[in-house]
Amino acid sequence: MRKRFAIIALLLGLASAYTALTPGEREARPSISWTAGLSQDRVEQVAAFHEWMKKTGRVDENGEPLFTVKLETADNQSTLIQAVSGMAGDLIDHVPVKRFAPMGVLEDITEFARENGLDPGSNYGAAGDLLMYGGRQYAYACNLAAPALLCNADLFRQYGMEPPPEEWTPEEFESIGLEFIRRANEGRPRQEVFFAGAMPQVILPLARSMGGDVFNETLTAPALASEPFLRALALYHRWVAELHLIPTAAELASENNQGASVNGEATPQLAAGRYAMIASGRYVNMDLRRFRSGPVALSFSQFPEYGFKNLVFLSRNTAVYKGSKHKEYAKIFLLFLASREYNDIIIRDSDGLPPNPKWAENNPDYRTPPGREYEGNLHANELKWARTIALPESLSPYYPLADNKIRYAYERVAGGLSTPEEALALADRVIAHAIRETVAGTASLREQYERDCALQKKIDEYRQSGRKLPAEWIRNTFLRKYYRDNGMLAGETKEAPAQPESEIPPRGAFSGKRATSSVRP
Repeated sequence: MRKRFAIIALLLGLASAYTALTPGEREARPSISWTAGLSQDRVEQVAAFHEWMKKTGRVDENGEPLFTVKLETADNQSTLIQAVSGMAGDLIDHVPVKRFAPMGVLEDITEFARENGLDPGSNYGAAGDLLMYGGRQYAYACNLAAPALLCNADLFRQYGMEPPPEEWTPEEFESIGLEFIRRANEGRPRQEVFFAGAMPQVILPLARSMGGDVFNETLTAPALASEPFLRALALYHRWVAELHLIPTAAELASENNQGASVNGEATPQLAAGRYAMIASGRYVNMDLRRFRSGPVALSFSQFPEYGFKNLVFLSRNTAVYKGSKHKEYAKIFLLFLASREYNDIIIRDSDGLPPNPKWAENNPDYRTPPGREYEGNLHANELKWARTIALPESLSPYYPLADNKIRYAYERVAGGLSTPEEALALADRVIAHAIRETVAGTASLREQYERDCALQKKIDEYRQSGRKLPAEWIRNTFLRKYYRDNGMLAGETKEAPAQPESEIPPRGAFSGKRATSSVRP
């Protein structure tokens, strides 16, 4: 028995010595977590990251990556709870910077981003408002989008028409749309083909094209109860309820009951020829390319607008958790997001716009993917507009809900519950009330809010007297660009010509009467 115990003790000693002499086997490599969700796309991206680490020499003595990345699933709400409680992953995906950064849970990467070409100035300048808070950068984009109108070019030609122009006014939209639905539905017992799928998101860029925005210059109050939004909302309702260019809510519900919609973009209806166009971006190809019905020739047009051309810029961001124990490793992953290897995956899969546009500019694989020439000008146009006219939606630090209430206002009009004026006034009051409640309940916001309100008073006085405004007074990124492009800022060395009055519909163009529906059965 003693001999047996001695042998066991000897074996255990040898095993301990072996473990001590082979640290690579004893201790697994470091690992960081990325709360990006579990999907085939993300799994492939993580695998590509590990290969990129090897390629760039970020390896240990065995030639293996210095660390690994593991995927975790969490929604924004649970991620926020985890971050505040000190339990978040090292990398937080789908992060709304202006909501998370004020809470102190994101790592400030401003200097790191500037030194490594991850700053907005080195990429998409307008994306800065999506990545920054208080003049500091807290995230980098995984992909972006500047949605506009994706057209089924085959369908237009089927009915003897050319696809729409890249830019058009609301009047041109109506004229072309009426002719299209006349031809497409001729001989049918009822309307089966529509000019466009539901796109209430057009209301914001349409209002912006006339100088309106959701908030005022200092982001201290809503500005929905204004002439630009009245005109935009009434126009969109006219396209649905009066001209029948777009399906009603009841028709949309019928389609959804049949399981026809994909990702809320009505992609199958576009491919099947029921809609001539839908609001989307190049990410739509992640669905279209999988359809068995065959390729659809595409073209890409801006939303119908007046003088100030614009699109709403969107991004999916990843940030480093401030409480991470592996911040330096997490920052290396941000470098990967800007690399050619990662951007080539986004370009190949058509998963939105690549985060680093230099890998798409002058790249034929991006502009005209081999074998997919039928996708037309979609790729080139979205990249071009993302770098020229796309602007993020305005977000107020005093309104953390980030719901602009435009869809809420439209649905009240569409349901016959309110006139456009009433609906917008109600939406305005809802946001104003939320701002008051937020400021009253958040001591850290009150002092800045009072200063911004005092500044807003000065801005109002300047505007009423016709004086130009100092650019540094304008907290609202959209209004700052609108004022600059229209020569309304003081001290600017270069002024763009003012927006032509001929391109703006006259006041009173819309009566604002209670909405009624006259859609044919």
